[in-house]
Amino acid sequence: MMRPRGPYGQQDGPDAFKQRLVAEQHRLHTEGDGGENRGGMGSEGQERINDAAVGSATGSDYERQDLDSAADRRAVLTEVEKSVAQGRPVPVDVSGKEGAHAMTIIAQEGDMLQVYNPWASTTWVSEDDFINGHMGKASNSDLPNAYSVCLPR
Repeated sequence: MMRPRGPYGQQDGPDAFKQRLVAEQHRLHTEGDGGENRGGMGSEGQERINDAAVGSATGSDYERQDLDSAADRRAVLTEVEKSVAQGRPVPVDVSGKEGAHAMTIIAQEGDMLQVYNPWASTTWVSEDDFINGHMGKASNSDLPNAYSVCLPR
């Protein structure tokens, strides 16, 4: 017999899940030195959180790799695809007019990458979008440029 996990069994409902997810996002952001809500998490904080939260689940340490050009993004694409094929998601940072944002590449199929955005969506973008600065499709049009990834080592 399954036992209720909260008042009236509601702890597993959609609203309760959303509350837990948002609380976890805020906790990680704070632990990564990003402030309680809207402050930006620096690269050292991101790498520490990726190692702790993602690496503990995948058994990998993560290492940041800066992407300064389309050539850099093209060069790293094979490693990104290999990692997600092995079940190891790849955090990706994007930037633009509105600042910066962190997302995660979670899958690859054909020439498409599936990107999880903690703003509560997953989106497929093409490899060309990743390479040529059109990642705004996964966040918003003001954040198109993938400027770093954290790869499992």
